[in-house]
Amino acid sequence: MVLFSFFRKKKDLPLKPGLVEKRLLPRWKIASPAKIKWQGSKDYVACEVRDLNMKGFCLAMTEKIPEANARVELYFNEKYFFDIDISVIWHKEVEGKQIFGIRFLKVRDSDKEKIYRMMKEDFYRHFEKYL
Repeated sequence: MVLFSFFRKKKDLPLKPGLVEKRLLPRWKIASPAKIKWQGSKDYVACEVRDLNMKGFCLAMTEKIPEANARVELYFNEKYFFDIDISVIWHKEVEGKQIFGIRFLKVRDSDKEKIYRMMKEDFYRHFEKYL
């Protein structure tokens, strides 16, 4: 009887969804212009921070990041400054833009407070549902 069960039609497997959020701490979708400078560099590079949380962010820019692990200065709206250590987790190129998944290596308590203050003041509509 086992031989006949081998030839039975198998049930169709359910389709997998396209993108499933696996993060324990979801990111706030902010799509904010910013500028970034690597340690040892003299000039800032224009970029866009697409999403953000206390563990990392998604960065879109025209250039590639020179190092996988680096110390950077990140400015939002000429108002918020972060001097942080980062690590590039993933990278892809979409329509000529370089998209990076960035993880914070160290986040000081003062930077966490600045992130909360920035989200409350400038991106409050995204932040309200998490309070």
